Amino acid sequence: MSRVTIADVASAAGVSKTAVSFAFNNPERLGHATLERVLGVAQDLGYTPHPAARALSMRRSGTIGILIPQRLSTVFANPFLSELIQGLGELCEEHDLTLLLVPPLNGSLEGAIRQASVDGFISLGLSPDDSALGVLDRIGIPTVLVDSEDSPSHPTVNVDDGGGARAAAAHLIGLGHRQLAILVLPPARSQVHSTPTAERRLAGYRAAIAEAGVPAPHSVIAGISVAAGASAFASLPKGKRRPTGVLAMSDMAAIGVVTAAQASGLRVPDDLSVVGFDDVPASAWTNPPLTTVRQPIVEKGRLAARLLIQRMKGKPVASPAPLKTSLVIRGSTAPATNLDLRIKRR
Repeated sequence: MSRVTIADVASAAGVSKTAVSFAFNNPERLGHATLERVLGVAQDLGYTPHPAARALSMRRSGTIGILIPQRLSTVFANPFLSELIQGLGELCEEHDLTLLLVPPLNGSLEGAIRQASVDGFISLGLSPDDSALGVLDRIGIPTVLVDSEDSPSHPTVNVDDGGGARAAAAHLIGLGHRQLAILVLPPARSQVHSTPTAERRLAGYRAAIAEAGVPAPHSVIAGISVAAGASAFASLPKGKRRPTGVLAMSDMAAIGVVTAAQASGLRVPDDLSVVGFDDVPASAWTNPPLTTVRQPIVEKGRLAARLLIQRMKGKPVASPAPLKTSLVIRGSTAPATNLDLRIKRR
């Protein structure tokens, strides 16, 4: 039986070969109805573009893809990824698999997916309704979500983001901090809404703050790098409105806050207390060492890889319970010295 060609798909869908090429490489250049028709016909005919064709038909590429919505330069600014890859890699070694990082291709995550020759995908930080995951569903590549929401189509591996964030905020409040700032993770792509991880952490912070009767915190969007944390610090209120405690959703942003605060003449933790999230190795090496929320990043990678390998073998897989987080108290937090506002005690 001859292989289905792009011309076969074009003829069956009633479009040009260029339109079929756009559907797989530049889907944003087609209208929604045309894109859906072309992809539907391609799936019915069993067509997939090279180089993914052999991998999708024979499941023998021996590679797992890590679907990353950000640019590699952004992702590698945060040691979180290397910790996750360590966990993923341990399982891949056991099963003679390799890993492939798949960032956006020419700005298109969908285009990158169609060019990746992999047997399965680990998706980082994408919501279940993201268009990139819709492409994976249509192509039929097994996928496991990490740091997402529960999905009926894909098993999801999360940690207790809300519980960890609540513990972090409660720690600062317990030290007497009333004026707080939150550094919120940015959207995963060009989306308006926050990532599922950011929403859970924000809900945890707010729950502890509301319970204590502390004034609403100042919030600022901050990326996952030291530079992003330093930039966020520069945008915080000054004078009497200056926060005495900062809750960052990533360790690297928290380290950026500490560095910028010290450069401005503030003492950490005497003048400003800072709490991060992740507990990457660098958090224990800062001066002072960073108080942070520990999540089991390596274990999260192992678990995600284990579930994906089971899916690749055709086995049914359910989402596990969120992995536990814990607060690690180090030297970047201390009792507040500005106690002008009262805390409502329970």
